[in-house]
Amino acid sequence: MITSATADELLELFRMILRAGRNVRLPESEDMPTWKFAVLGLLAREGEQRLGQVAAHLEVDPSVASRQVAALEQLGLVSRRPDPADGRAQLLAVSPAGLAVREGYLAQRAQWVAEALDGWDDAEVAHLVERMTELVADLHCAVNARNRAPARAAGSAS
Repeated sequence: MITSATADELLELFRMILRAGRNVRLPESEDMPTWKFAVLGLLAREGEQRLGQVAAHLEVDPSVASRQVAALEQLGLVSRRPDPADGRAQLLAVSPAGLAVREGYLAQRAQWVAEALDGWDDAEVAHLVERMTELVADLHCAVNARNRAPARAAGSAS
C-alpha cells in the first residue's frame, strides 16, 4: 500500500498533466477545438449514435451537443440519417471528411509528442503507457467499488 504522501504526489501529478493537456495547442489546431475533436473521436470510435448518446458520452447538456453537432454538420464533418429503429430519431455519424480532418489532427499531435519526447525511446514510452493504463483501470475499479458501496448500504438499511 502506498503512503498518503505518495498518493498526494500522484494527485498533484494528475493536476499537472490535466493542466498541461489543456494548455497544449498545436499551432495548426485553432480549427480543432477540444469539443470538435471529442465529437469526431466519439463517432469515429463508437460508430453511429443518437444525439442523446453523444451528449451522455461527452457529459454535456443535449442542447450543447445539438449546437456542436449542427456546426460539424454544416462543415460536412458529421452526417445524420433517420434511425431505422425509430423514424422520429436520427443517427449521427462522422463523415469521410470528418475522418480525414480527425486523422490529420491525430498525425500532427503524434508528431508533436514524438518531438517533445525526443530523448525517450519506444520501450520507455511503451512501459509508461502500460503502467498508466493499469493505473487508470485500478482507479476506475476503485471508483466503481466506492459508488456501489453506498447503494448496498442503502439497500440493507431498508
